[in-house]
Amino acid sequence: MPGADVIVVGGGCTGASAAFWLASRHRQRVVLIERRQVGSGPTSYTSGIVRMHYSLDPLIRMALRGLAVFEHFDDIVGGTADFRRTGFLMLVPPGQEETLAANVRLQQRLGVQTALLDHDGVKALEPRLRLDDVGAAAFEPLSGYADGHATATAFAAAARRHGGQIMEGTAAVRVVTENGRVAGVETASGRVDAGAVLVAAGPWTRDLLAPLGIDVPIRATRHQVALLEAPGGAPPFGMVFVDLSTGVYTRPDVDTQFLVGSVEESPEEEVSPDAFNEGLDFAFVERMAARLEHRIPPFAGAAVRRGFASLYDVTPDWQPVLGEIPGVRGLFVAAGFSGHGFKLSPAVGEALAELITSGGVEAIDLEPFRLSRFAEGALIHSPYAHGIVG
Repeated sequence: MPGADVIVVGGGCTGASAAFWLASRHRQRVVLIERRQVGSGPTSYTSGIVRMHYSLDPLIRMALRGLAVFEHFDDIVGGTADFRRTGFLMLVPPGQEETLAANVRLQQRLGVQTALLDHDGVKALEPRLRLDDVGAAAFEPLSGYADGHATATAFAAAARRHGGQIMEGTAAVRVVTENGRVAGVETASGRVDAGAVLVAAGPWTRDLLAPLGIDVPIRATRHQVALLEAPGGAPPFGMVFVDLSTGVYTRPDVDTQFLVGSVEESPEEEVSPDAFNEGLDFAFVERMAARLEHRIPPFAGAAVRRGFASLYDVTPDWQPVLGEIPGVRGLFVAAGFSGHGFKLSPAVGEALAELITSGGVEAIDLEPFRLSRFAEGALIHSPYAHGIVG
């Protein structure tokens, strides 16, 4: 097969983003290899939440850059990510008020439009919320959600317009190395040679790199999302909403429908990424409905319209592995996003493209996300009990 400058393995939002930036800005000959279709993996099931609320500087910077790309997607990339601005509201339980305030101050210093709210401020946004067991809240007016499949396919299409090659229905069998550096990727259709390889294969990343003696500690875990409809003609809950007191998040959908999921760290179950139950469990629906009713009493009796289960690629600290793999020159990883990578994907792809082509990243410090942090005991610890929030 013809060679390339860079091979990207994985056609989700992160891999497609990297392929776009490599081809468009850095003029690299890029081959994107996807085992099924672009955007067909966990990306196609993402809730698509776009928010900047993190507690680590580089995560905030990446999320803020991601928002800028989503806001101007047609101008920057071409096509649509179907970004919808709704605002983002987060509630924390008593005892976490200062943690929330410190994070909001950090976000504001980095340019995020966000503010602390007291109970009266929350009630002004949404009077139906029960707040007796809420300590404080933060609100981002510019946040919202976008469509994962639309985002990934638009990035891939733009990469192709800039000369990139998209190989769908092609499984990456192994990463080929020679004399301590990358030489290409062996696929089910033959070998593709390249001087650099970025593995952005989500929950399949660990198995792909294991034959090289590289352990990327990613577990594939099953996580569910339910689509509910507000009862009795109740007005929809129009914001993206995270409630750390109950461990529930919601996101608007069409008409009076909305998505409900969990932000709790305990995975529902560890699974094989190639064989797992993709349906919705009744027990999960009952649990989420009860927590939702506690926080929004008028939503008691919300009807279940449908639901699904998808995969998270979870690391021990719920934060991604980003950067070059020590000992194998030209081998890079962007995986392990643990369910919160979609909003970061425009910036992660941009940063990895810069790293691959120039050897460094100017605007964002990727060092905290190095693979060696797990062996060094330098895990990234969120001040919240829910690592997915960051």
